[in-house]
Amino acid sequence: MPLFLNRTRFDKDGVFGELTDESGERLAFTLEHSYDGEPKVPPGIYACVRGKHELHSGPIETFEVTGVEGHSGILFHVGNFNADSNGCILLGDGEAPGMVTKSRDAFARFMAFCDGLDSFT
Repeated sequence: MPLFLNRTRFDKDGVFGELTDESGERLAFTLEHSYDGEPKVPPGIYACVRGKHELHSGPIETFEVTGVEGHSGILFHVGNFNADSNGCILLGDGEAPGMVTKSRDAFARFMAFCDGLDSFT
């Protein structure tokens, strides 16, 4: 199953976008840390694989974006601000200046959408 990360804004507060399904339905707003105006994950097609990971907040089950040259551990997870990401993709229900909002709700909905999947592209 393909999902699409459509980046819409690159600014000092990070790289903002939307995660959509194959029909174009928005699943979540996204925020990634900006590295000189660019995200860690360049445009392309990647396998995103379910697994258990350790974050500063504790263990989490989520999806890792694999095959990113020179990087590993790029996850979809909860967070509101650029500083909450070290290249990972933060999920939110909306956007406010410099942040995504209601991240826990968006992440829970994303994981429910992916229920039963071990991976997606």
